[in-house]
Order: sequence, then C-alpha cells, then structure tokens
Amino acid sequence: MTDDKKPFDELLGWLDSDREKAGQRYELIRTGLIRMLISNGLSDAEHYADVAIDRVIKRLPEIRATYVGDPTKYFHGVGRNIIREARRQKEIATDVLPPVATASGRSDTSDCLSKCLGLLPPDKRAFILDYHLFKGHEKVKHHRQMAGELAISEGALRTRAHHLRMSLEKCVLECIGEEGKHKTAVQGHR
Repeated sequence: MTDDKKPFDELLGWLDSDREKAGQRYELIRTGLIRMLISNGLSDAEHYADVAIDRVIKRLPEIRATYVGDPTKYFHGVGRNIIREARRQKEIATDVLPPVATASGRSDTSDCLSKCLGLLPPDKRAFILDYHLFKGHEKVKHHRQMAGELAISEGALRTRAHHLRMSLEKCVLECIGEEGKHKTAVQGHR
C-alpha cells in the first residue's frame, strides 16, 4: 500500500502544494475526464479516467520538472489519446452499426446533449467541455488561461462559448422534440 500511496502523493504535490486544494483539483480533473470520455461515447468512463490518471502518475517523474502550464491540460491530452485508442479498438468492419443502448435512468435531455456533443467537431467539443470544467475563482483563472492559449481576448472566448452553447441548445431542443414524437408514436401503437 505504501508503494501506491507515494506516487499518488507526488501527483497531488504536482497539482498544488496545499494538500486540500490538490485533492479538490484532483476531483475536478477526474470529473472533467469522465465528462469528456462520456461525451465521446465511452460507456466505462470512470475506468478510462482512472487509466488516464494512472498514465499521468507513471509519467510524472519525467514531466514534473519540465512541464509548463496547467496540469489539467496534460490530463486532457492523455484522455484524448485514450479516446483515440478506444475508438480504434471498437472499429467494426461493417456498413451497419449496431444500435446504441442507452443507460436506464438517463433523461431525454441528457441523451440528447450527449448526441449533440457527439455531432460537434472534436476541437469544438473539447473547447466547450474545457470551458465548463471549473466553478468559482478556478473558472475565471481557467478561462483566462484558455484565452491566452487561443491568443484571443476573454470576451472573444465568452462569445465563442456562447455561440457553441446556443447551437447545442438548439440541437438538444430539436432532439427532445423528435424523441417526444417518437415516444408518442410508440405509445399510440400499443
């Protein structure tokens, strides 16, 4: 157990020198990874998030001294690699894809949001998920960093996020309307 605890402690130390803040940051990163993985169609998102975290922990001795920037971005990069790997493993040599089973207990809105996120180009999907990753003061700092990385103003960043949210909202509302029509038609045939 001591062997497993030391690398995790080093990870927390990389995230923040304050142990409590590091723990909070770790939880935000893990939650963000899970959201990113779910929105990319991975049903076992918690497992894949843990795989991503394990990979970062293994690479930490190599990257800790030289990595510049928010560690969250590094985790997201590892997550994107895992998504690519999972897609390659899931490739099916057929023209007809099997129907996607939805998890019970999910709402039409949640299903439609996942569907609409899946329709976005990968860069825009990653942008909007990253944009909504943090809350409070961390959110402000993160948006400032995102704007810097994209070489745009914070206002332009907010505008870009607003346009994406509006198109997602329109897509979700249309999807919910179609789902409602489908359910009504199915119930009418009973």
